[in-house]
Amino acid sequence: MARILVVDDDSMVIRMIGFILKKSGHECTGASCGAQGIAMLRSEAPDLVLLDVEMPGENGMDVLKKIRDDSDISGAKVCLMSGTVDDELRDKAQKLGSLGFLIKPVAAAELMDILKMAEI
Repeated sequence: MARILVVDDDSMVIRMIGFILKKSGHECTGASCGAQGIAMLRSEAPDLVLLDVEMPGENGMDVLKKIRDDSDISGAKVCLMSGTVDDELRDKAQKLGSLGFLIKPVAAAELMDILKMAEI
């Protein structure tokens, strides 16, 4: 059983992804903003972070950069999520070390593919 942290300002997204993960035997926790997500990453050390790009205030790219710049958590496995994805966004995500990109609404099969990529 893997522990996955979902960071998204939409609580419905966290619930839906949590439902998929729990059906697959995984544990899911949620954070509603980047700062809360970073704090939970530090305290809970999840196996994977699913991070929304489009959040008010600090967006997911900013949060991922903070994660990568912090030696204590820089090795975290992170996958970005967004409702709109273009090549520029994918390139930035890859440069920051994102495992991949999930397009919202998240499909169960695509989520399972990310878990396999993360070796969970």
